[in-house]
Amino acid sequence: MSAEIRISVRDLVEFLLRSGDLEEGGAGVTEEAMLEGARMHRKLQREEGPDYTAEVPLAIYYPIPGEEEISVLVEGRADGVFCGVDPENPIFGDAWTIDEIKTTYRKLSKIREPMPIHLAQAKCYAYIYCVQNKLDTVRVRMTYGSLVNGEIRRFTSEYTAEEIEAWFDDLMKEYARWAGMEIRWKRLRDKSLAGLQFPFSYRPGQRDLAVHVYNTICHGKKLFLEAPTGTGKTISAMFPALKAMGEGKADRLFYFTAKTVTGRVALETLSILRENGMRLKCVQLTAKDKICPLEKRACGPDTCPRARGHYDRVNEALYALLQKEDDLSRETLEAYAGKYNVCPFELGLDASLFADAVVGDYNYLFDPHARLKRFFAEGQGQSRYLFLVDEAHNLVERGREMYSASLTREKCRAFRSSVKETHKELGKRLGKLVSALGPCKKAFEEPEAGTVITVAGRERILPLEEIDEIADAAYKVMEEMQTILSEERRGAGREEPRKPEADSEKPRQTEGGSALSAQKEDDRVEPGPAGGENAAKRREKFLEFYFDLSHFLMIYEEMDDKYRIYVQRRGREDYILRLLCIDPSDKLAKCLEKGTAGILFSATMLPIQYYKRLLGGKPEDFEVYARSSFDPEKLGLFIADDVTSRYKMRGDGQYVKIATAIRNCVSQRHGNYMIFFPSYAFLEQVLTQYARLYPEDEETAFAVQSPQMTEEERKAFLGRFETGSDE
Repeated sequence: MSAEIRISVRDLVEFLLRSGDLEEGGAGVTEEAMLEGARMHRKLQREEGPDYTAEVPLAIYYPIPGEEEISVLVEGRADGVFCGVDPENPIFGDAWTIDEIKTTYRKLSKIREPMPIHLAQAKCYAYIYCVQNKLDTVRVRMTYGSLVNGEIRRFTSEYTAEEIEAWFDDLMKEYARWAGMEIRWKRLRDKSLAGLQFPFSYRPGQRDLAVHVYNTICHGKKLFLEAPTGTGKTISAMFPALKAMGEGKADRLFYFTAKTVTGRVALETLSILRENGMRLKCVQLTAKDKICPLEKRACGPDTCPRARGHYDRVNEALYALLQKEDDLSRETLEAYAGKYNVCPFELGLDASLFADAVVGDYNYLFDPHARLKRFFAEGQGQSRYLFLVDEAHNLVERGREMYSASLTREKCRAFRSSVKETHKELGKRLGKLVSALGPCKKAFEEPEAGTVITVAGRERILPLEEIDEIADAAYKVMEEMQTILSEERRGAGREEPRKPEADSEKPRQTEGGSALSAQKEDDRVEPGPAGGENAAKRREKFLEFYFDLSHFLMIYEEMDDKYRIYVQRRGREDYILRLLCIDPSDKLAKCLEKGTAGILFSATMLPIQYYKRLLGGKPEDFEVYARSSFDPEKLGLFIADDVTSRYKMRGDGQYVKIATAIRNCVSQRHGNYMIFFPSYAFLEQVLTQYARLYPEDEETAFAVQSPQMTEEERKAFLGRFETGSDE
């Protein structure tokens, strides 16, 4: 059985040849820098003569040595090719040169030779071009362009056909172990999925539910599923999705959740299926702050010993992990990261490229800043991914939050005060932004008839034309902040600031391709302006304001008729301008289109047509209501009509009545009971009264949730409800 892997040139070299430290800053440059770099690329290409061909697509099949059944398609696009002309000496012919262009904010005088990864990328193109055109020699020209002053610096090297072929062979020999491992694993996985059986006896209606999921995947649609608690919706959605993947209908499954606890349910379901013979690699993505071994996260070679030389060790850690483990849980990642002295968060991101299933928060697909760009980059088309979205009713509000933005007048004033002495021009522009936010205050002091909407006396609608003035002032602030950051980087020889991507990212996979794609994209941030005793804090505040303002302007540019603009007053003098996304359906639908099929399910998704519309469903998508597996005849509903939880009626009298009602209920029959309260304060008051009224009740054990529980406390609390618990 033959197999083919597709991988881009850039991803190939960036994965295999990465080295050095893990810095607090990655690729993922700002959109403005990307546009500026693209403009300079085009300018440099236009300036070359008629013998220069820009954007040359190149691809070649390469059989893996020792793996006769595996063929790798290495593909990419060279920035330019000089055909039969030496660009340095145009009068001499018969010289073929591959031109690779890189733009940077670094001082070009500090670049003494090409970056190894940049040169390797160009040499891959040179090899492909050399083979396809049967050349005896080929040249590589690295062109570096300064985004600061337009300066150009070039490095040229020449290789014989034998030299470039030997170099490429060595590169592919290193790649061979990864490609062979990936193909062998997928064959083993698919064989196990083909023989996988549903691990339980089907509950009433559960088989029909699984059939609906499978048929949705076959048709490439979305399914909106309302399944009451107890129907076994997690395994009913996951089992047919995995069977479909084993049949070649998808390459990878993503399971998105709103909370850690629902993610744990997915992992437990996979564990049950493994016990029944399934072979599947699943990675659990955990937020960087949670998985970081340091007491306080501080990425960088000077602050974290694991960051120093991280890229020199991470591939060996990753290879060992994938060779020995199927369950790539948080605990497993932490263990291997500790053994190889690498960052567990970054190791998990790399492992996701090889995983058959990825479990993580909604953010990893839907958040414009946190999404996994290796899989879901802007402009990347549909891939063979299956999306399972648990507790999907939560995604409506989360979507509104992700695609909304705010600008606080008081925060702008405070930031201006902190920078106006060191950055006078920025201070002036911030002053104009604060002044432009004046209508926010005016909306309360001088409301115009017919243009005001009040919510509890604290919120007002602001006309769009006044928002334009605020946005203009914000753009000028952003422009000056970018200038400051660029100057900082020029002085330090660093690159453009990076947007933090909230626990997202690094290498991405090319369409239909290998897991070995490596495009450096992560949530690390380059330092901003520094100096003085509180340099780190000022840098943090500077970048925080920079990215908040960038987000505000991004949302402003994307606003349409599904947004509302209003002002909220907080206290006496603080005014918040909010751009509220009231209908996130279009944006959620765009994210879901990154996969071939999506299953969105919840126990509380009625009316289902409402959720289908707001979650981005189309008329041709499916919706199903699964009936409960519990016998309705066994439902007991008991109403205590002498108690209330209304705020105005709260007091010791009500707390005593409620404690008494609880006692009367739980004393009737031995078992487990769950009691819900409208607030922690209410819970504590009732518990106090219960303990006072029934001090002799030693048989009843209470598991009490408390506010601000740590992750370990939440885990221990929920563990008391698991099967096999002694409590």
